[in-house]
Amino acid sequence: MESQWRKEFQDNGFIGPFKVYEPEEAKQMIASVRKQNFNRDNILFDNDLNYDRHYDIPELTNHIGHPRIVEKLRAIMGHDILCWRSEFFPKFPGTPGTEWHQVADYSYASGTPQISPIENHPDLPMDITVWTTFTEATVENGCLRFMPGSHKKKLYDESKTTQSGRNEEYVAVEADTQFYGYNFQDFRVDERWDPEKEKTVSMVMQPGECVIFTAKCCHASHPNITKRNTRMAIASRYVPTFMRVYPGQSSFFSHGANMELDNYGAVLVSGEDRYKHNTLRDTNNLGKAFPVFGK
Repeated sequence: MESQWRKEFQDNGFIGPFKVYEPEEAKQMIASVRKQNFNRDNILFDNDLNYDRHYDIPELTNHIGHPRIVEKLRAIMGHDILCWRSEFFPKFPGTPGTEWHQVADYSYASGTPQISPIENHPDLPMDITVWTTFTEATVENGCLRFMPGSHKKKLYDESKTTQSGRNEEYVAVEADTQFYGYNFQDFRVDERWDPEKEKTVSMVMQPGECVIFTAKCCHASHPNITKRNTRMAIASRYVPTFMRVYPGQSSFFSHGANMELDNYGAVLVSGEDRYKHNTLRDTNNLGKAFPVFGK
């Protein structure tokens, strides 16, 4: 099974969906998370991005190291794994679709890479996102879309010069550019290329399911054309321990907000950290220990 997961991931750039929670459990969990979202007393980054709420919301503290997630990550990227970020992704009724984008080192946000390898491992992905939906994710309410095999091509270049999104205030709901203040068309390697002419997959999912993908795989979302159906998902992002996270940075800028890294630390969710070049945290801001696979 592990070799099958690895092969499918290597071919397509994504695998899933997989069940993490039972549907009713997922709905109860996200209701609790959304209530706690308003309490910012112990938040790591006090802004509207909802980055890294696994530091102050216990359900998310457990979620990033959930065994059903980590066992699949280990099959794809090896046993030594860090979670370096988590994010909320609500798509409210009437919200446009998120435009096609492809990310390698997250330098699109400010021009500075947020992750960087110190070793070359061509057989391992540098970054994996686990996108877990806690509501139904349908074509009508804005499920994800993928372009199979696109992770093998450089279709977007984050190093290209652009001012769109950089030094601008965060846009909570997708607006003109359909990517939270950034216009990914600026990063296209070939400006004439039309992603809508490519073969794509719509990832319809049930509450409690996740899809696992590399951000190098071109992905987007459908618009939410419903009147009352909010799609709610949480993305957790992982790297092998040989990756440097926020290398040489004391803060980072993303989506119109500046985040100070004084109290930040990546979380070891599996294996061991033999490199020691990243600051790690083993407890959240409430003193609760993060789970480590196998312990």
